[in-house]
Amino acid sequence: MSDTILILGNGFDLAMGRKTSYKDFVEFANNLFLVKDNQLETFLDKNNINIEKYKDNYYLRFINENRSSLGENWSNLEIMISQLAEAINYFKLNPKRLYRSNGLLKRHVECRAEMIVEENSTSKIFIATIFYELYKKLKWDELEKLLAISELNNEFIRDLELLTELLEIYLTFQDYLDFEVENISPRKTALDAINNISEASLISFNYTRTPYELYHIPLGRTHYVHGKIDLNRDKSVINTMVFGIEDKGTDINSDLMPYQKFYQRVVKETGNAYENFFDQESDISNGIPRIVKNIIIFGHSVDPLDKEIFRKCFELTYDKYYQSRYIFTYYDEVAKRSIIRNLAIILGKEKLIELTGQKKVVFVQSQDFVGMNNVLLE
Repeated sequence: MSDTILILGNGFDLAMGRKTSYKDFVEFANNLFLVKDNQLETFLDKNNINIEKYKDNYYLRFINENRSSLGENWSNLEIMISQLAEAINYFKLNPKRLYRSNGLLKRHVECRAEMIVEENSTSKIFIATIFYELYKKLKWDELEKLLAISELNNEFIRDLELLTELLEIYLTFQDYLDFEVENISPRKTALDAINNISEASLISFNYTRTPYELYHIPLGRTHYVHGKIDLNRDKSVINTMVFGIEDKGTDINSDLMPYQKFYQRVVKETGNAYENFFDQESDISNGIPRIVKNIIIFGHSVDPLDKEIFRKCFELTYDKYYQSRYIFTYYDEVAKRSIIRNLAIILGKEKLIELTGQKKVVFVQSQDFVGMNNVLLE
């Protein structure tokens, strides 16, 4: 007898033909005030949404002004958030890059010239530009310099919250289009090899209802690691979507904390209910046949951004009576190698070699029905 635990990333939604990439979202946000969309206007009116406060978001402005110099990373919002947060922290630690020794602000052109040769220069120049724009406007010239930089940080934290709200609106709109207007159906993938997939337990790194709508996996057996979209919640209830950056190191940086996923998970109380999915459901010492668990990761790059969750999942299967196997699906060979590199970072090289040697970690191409069928434990 076998159980299935699904761990899904955004690649799952994309495999189902959904427009849920950050690139899709950025294009939506850029067109929000430029292109008339009757379906969107109907949706916004129905949900009583006023979009004016989402104009001129600093993160979207950064991407749009620097897309050519950012390369392929321009559409990875988490990388952009990380670079901007680190640039603000840089100025907090080095206020002399903005101020002269006499406490007066340097000229913008002077500051820009100093930054252009430094690491993460694009982000630093952008942060400095916003600081100069707001310095007189918000009367930061009346503040002590570190306090002024803290106020700048607060502006970016506020805009991150607004960006998260806008992402919620976009994804809910996509749910409306796909499940109410178009009524889409599941596309063929290696997941079709799983018997009774609707009975699986689900750990979702996404915010959407795709597994429920397409595979009828109950919401009661679903844990949203990063929260979920819910425009119907009471307006006094906090948005639960976790949208941030990697927690680097063990030191606590109070300025960076609001950007970090661990902090947001605590504040938004996304919890750790997923740990119950790994509980032993039978005990061999009582003479009851043990259950095996297939833990299938689909559409997730296993990015170290989410290392705490993946480490915990592996820890929860150690020293259990039941047999378990982690099945990582990949889009192509490049993606497979990337997943292996990330697993080595998360688990350590020796542990990864051990687990792959014992066939407790295996890899299957995401469209390979036969390959998936061959590695599923029964």
